[in-house]
Amino acid sequence: MNIQERIWSDLTTSDYQAIYASIYNSRVRKLSDGINIFTTAVSSASVGAWAIWEHLPGLWGFLIAISQFINLAKPYIPRIRDYELYHELQLHYKERHYELDDLWLQISLGDLTEDEMKNSYRSIYQKFFNLSKKFLKVRIENNHKIEKLAVSEWELSLAKYGATNN
Repeated sequence: MNIQERIWSDLTTSDYQAIYASIYNSRVRKLSDGINIFTTAVSSASVGAWAIWEHLPGLWGFLIAISQFINLAKPYIPRIRDYELYHELQLHYKERHYELDDLWLQISLGDLTEDEMKNSYRSIYQKFFNLSKKFLKVRIENNHKIEKLAVSEWELSLAKYGATNN
């Protein structure tokens, strides 16, 4: 694989990674927000709705217990605990993609020699390799629904280069 093919491969891969991470991060945020809304609603309702306690004490007791358990467990739920890292990883992928995109533009304009391409690519690769060590504990699971959305969005992104996912 020559240097241009390698840069193109990394450019398209980083684009897909950024898109997938963005969608994944959005789902994690929605999950976290949903949990926070549930626990807040149950806590607020338990204080303000003493009349309901009288009619459905078992249900309210169960909801309060679940709410308290969730509050205790949240720091140990990987997706929620690592939300900020997911967000940083998403930005990491986007930044890498933008730098490779800029390099690809310079290549397509014929502004770089083979050695300049290699040096620029090496510099980008090294920068992001060093940054990626921070994200070793972050695990983004494969999710077929997210993958389907990401591939669809990625194919639209590839079209701007006149390329396809074939």
